[in-house]
Amino acid sequence: MTKTDIAEKIALELDIYKIEARQILEILLDKMTEALSKGEKIEIRGLGSFNVRERKSMKRRHPATKQIITIPAQKVVKFIPGKDLKKVNI
Repeated sequence: MTKTDIAEKIALELDIYKIEARQILEILLDKMTEALSKGEKIEIRGLGSFNVRERKSMKRRHPATKQIITIPAQKVVKFIPGKDLKKVNI
């Protein structure tokens, strides 16, 4: 499912234009990105939570050259599914 698909479903559900639904979705995603970049946790009941974690630097072997390289520490977004999402049968 793409952002366009989600926007279309929102438009149908709320009986609004697709462009308005797309704008709502873009605002939501921008605000989530903004919050995560500030290190804030996002929790959406039923869906799950997003938070930023610090990943330590790692030493790994480059598969082609067999040379040891250091991957620097970095911040990554972690998603933890909520109870309702865990119950979904795939």
